[in-house]
Amino acid sequence: MTQTDPRKRFFNEEGGMLPPFVDPAWRGCLIDRDRYAATNMPEMFFEAILAVAAPSELRFARYTPDHPVETLPANWTAFRDHVFVRENWSLEFVMFDASEQWAILADPDVTVFGAAPELADRIDAYLAKKGTSLVKMTDDEYGPLDPATQPGSGTRSRAG
Repeated sequence: MTQTDPRKRFFNEEGGMLPPFVDPAWRGCLIDRDRYAATNMPEMFFEAILAVAAPSELRFARYTPDHPVETLPANWTAFRDHVFVRENWSLEFVMFDASEQWAILADPDVTVFGAAPELADRIDAYLAKKGTSLVKMTDDEYGPLDPATQPGSGTRSRAG
């Protein structure tokens, strides 16, 4: 990994946070974390990431400066069991794998998933078999978001 802080490695949190990812080519989705208890995401989505990215293990970084990145088995049960243990719970975390081609940021407000374009396309193809997509998942959680109307975009919506 090129940086010790996974959050800074993957996510742009400067200024208006646009683009949301350090790599502006990445794309992903937003999930209302409060709907999914300590896992912060639906199992179906987690399984889609694993099916497509095929990681051998997951890296889990709690948002505490003194806590090292943990390694978890790449399966839902291990992840769910880990985050449901009181000592492991964290209001914020970043999860990714050794490829660094995708990452999840669960913060107090939202869960953000991002991936390199080719991987995001493959995840979309997998999700299409389940009747959804990365865009549809965001729309289902928050309604359609017009990037041009978001703070920091510097542009106006086509509609207004």
